[in-house]
Amino acid sequence: MRAIFIFLSLFVLSGCIPEPEIQISGIENEKVYPDARSIKVDEEAAGNFTMQLNGKDIQNGHKVTGNGKYQLTVTAERWWNEETKTVTFEIDDQPPKKPEFNDDLKKVYYKEVKFRLVKEDGIEYEIRMDDKPYNLEKAYNKEGDHTLYIQAVKDNGLTSDRKIKFQIDNRTYSRETVNTFKQLYFHNGEKLLTEVIKWTYYVGVYVHGEPTTQDSNVLKSYFDRLNKMLPIEFKILKNGTSNYTNHQLDIHFVPTHEFKDYGFKEDLRVGNKQIVGVAIPEKVTMDGNIITSKILVGTDTDQQLRKTTILHEIIHSLGLYGHLENNEKSILYPYNNNRVTKLSEVDEKLIEILYRKDIQPGMNEKDVERVLEPRIKK
Repeated sequence: MRAIFIFLSLFVLSGCIPEPEIQISGIENEKVYPDARSIKVDEEAAGNFTMQLNGKDIQNGHKVTGNGKYQLTVTAERWWNEETKTVTFEIDDQPPKKPEFNDDLKKVYYKEVKFRLVKEDGIEYEIRMDDKPYNLEKAYNKEGDHTLYIQAVKDNGLTSDRKIKFQIDNRTYSRETVNTFKQLYFHNGEKLLTEVIKWTYYVGVYVHGEPTTQDSNVLKSYFDRLNKMLPIEFKILKNGTSNYTNHQLDIHFVPTHEFKDYGFKEDLRVGNKQIVGVAIPEKVTMDGNIITSKILVGTDTDQQLRKTTILHEIIHSLGLYGHLENNEKSILYPYNNNRVTKLSEVDEKLIEILYRKDIQPGMNEKDVERVLEPRIKK
């Protein structure tokens, strides 16, 4: 009877002993985390237990800090009941690479563009064009300014992104216009240039000397017209105000005999012609960005003549430092007896070409031809 009683007691007791339960917080199986993790086991539920991380013993609450793949093994015992639980996880605090492309990116495309993204294994990509979902497998051909946004996303939620601003511009030019631009810029006998120079930012304009009210009105009207044509702005500022950019154009209204006091060292007469206006690029960076420039306008001329002179020198100051000897309708005709006060069609085309986004400061003649050649009307 005693033996039977002991057996029954053991039987009853064993039925009351709960099995160990391994409850782990801080990590989950097959998850990738972007930061350090603290591993904790519920001691009351597990009973007696041991923990091993990648085969090495650790204590409860162990903090895992280094990047890498890990395997946690927890073995728990309660009397003769035993349970083992294994969890694999990874720590990776490195964001994905910034999206890259197989082709060099341009600021301006003609007709269409197809972006070829370099994809990384295990990375998801969110792609939007002008804030709308977009499939990069398709060529894009909508004319205008656009923004392509690409976000690379890792399994652990870390991201990197890239915004690409570009333009699709389908304007074309005649071969004659392109040749005129190159001749004016690179082969003009007066001011030889080997590389493109131009303004690339807003320009503060300061007026000095003794301009008449008509001179001031003419200046304003010319800059208002140019600001509608150009991707930059010329803003007339009061003297004594601080320069609101690092780019400055100074216009001096002085008698022609004083030009020498402002850096003009050449003769004031060429043959029987008197020089009544001058444009001088003063500071230009090594890569062709105009920083400061100067215009001299002779006040010892009549008002109508000054209207032509002012516009002629302003157009020079844009970076077009040549003349069109055989085109009296152009403001770049070297003699102001034509009394031109408006831009001709060829003037507007030359300005348009110079201030295209894909005609960059520092480009040489071959670079310009390469950019414009696909746009030449056949």
